[in-house]
Amino acid sequence: MEVYVDHAATTPLDPQCLEAMLPFYREDFYNPSSLYRGGQLVRGKMEENRRFLAEAWGCSPEELFFTSGGTEGDNLAVLGAFRARKGRHLIVSAIEHHAVLEAAAQLEQEGARVTYLPCGPDGRIHPDTLRAAMTPETDLVSVMWANNETGALQPVEELCAIAHEGGALFHTDAVQALGTQAIRLDRLPADLMTVSSHKVYGPKGVGVLFVRQGVPVQPLQFGGQQERKLRGGTENPAGIAGFAQAVRLLQTQREERCRHQEGLAARLLEELDGLPQMRVNTPLGTSVPGVLNLSFVGVESEPLLIRLGMRGISASMGAACNSKTVEPSYVLQEMKVPPEYIRGSVRISIGKDNREEEIVYLAQQLREAVSRLRR
Repeated sequence: MEVYVDHAATTPLDPQCLEAMLPFYREDFYNPSSLYRGGQLVRGKMEENRRFLAEAWGCSPEELFFTSGGTEGDNLAVLGAFRARKGRHLIVSAIEHHAVLEAAAQLEQEGARVTYLPCGPDGRIHPDTLRAAMTPETDLVSVMWANNETGALQPVEELCAIAHEGGALFHTDAVQALGTQAIRLDRLPADLMTVSSHKVYGPKGVGVLFVRQGVPVQPLQFGGQQERKLRGGTENPAGIAGFAQAVRLLQTQREERCRHQEGLAARLLEELDGLPQMRVNTPLGTSVPGVLNLSFVGVESEPLLIRLGMRGISASMGAACNSKTVEPSYVLQEMKVPPEYIRGSVRISIGKDNREEEIVYLAQQLREAVSRLRR
């Protein structure tokens, strides 16, 4: 049996998203910056999709900038906004995606002071921690909405309010949150937000950066006037169409998907109940539905995943961006998970199309693989 449970890394392209994309590879292949009829037709369809996304998320179309995905969006938000303000002090959580952490490291090299907020044992940032870190020089705060390794949801509304009280901008990486959380930017007053298509059954290579009106951001790349001079380069109308269709499907299916994924995650834990020296690192009840970070003492993550892979199961250790390295998870280290558990951690991320029999099979193979490796 083939079982894919790595949806936090990427999701399969929904057939309806593919259908929405195909015309842009056939008859509507034109460059949207071209002045002739074909180019302007494609431009019109692309702007129609921008207006739809803005309506879905409760913002203005002029506040949405198309990017190549989450990494570019995070880089543009952190580097672009901080540099535009001639920033002095940046605050990020210590469990951010590397797209934020490495952008922060770059700003440190440029002379900025960076504060890394610790998380609690549940993988969440306590608002008081941010309040204590704020200074009159703080220009930008960046805290992800949902963690990519544990699924832990952060109290972004409270964190945003604290940042604004101190006169700082607030950015949230919502890449892992988009598929399960109701995003309304007319309620969450974030200044910048990053989302990506391929985490919600849309195509790879396309994302959106939300920049609230009036927030200055410096571009990171040059050579074109696209995206109102913030993000040069020919836009991806096919990818944008696929992303918009993925969000359309989300609007009607999100709650059902969440119930389905949450139910299967509960079933997996039920099937694994009684397995000795197993730890659940995901804070159940305050996490993304369907994501489980599990640890097993006496087991190494890599051979465990290889054994599961030989049985047709696709899972991961955490961030797919770091899958070529076998370093201990910095997220679990920040959570103060004991080292013997960190060494044997895996992330199971369940999707909308997983079935109960797949979860039962996964549990059986996990039990068998852990037992064999321990022996």
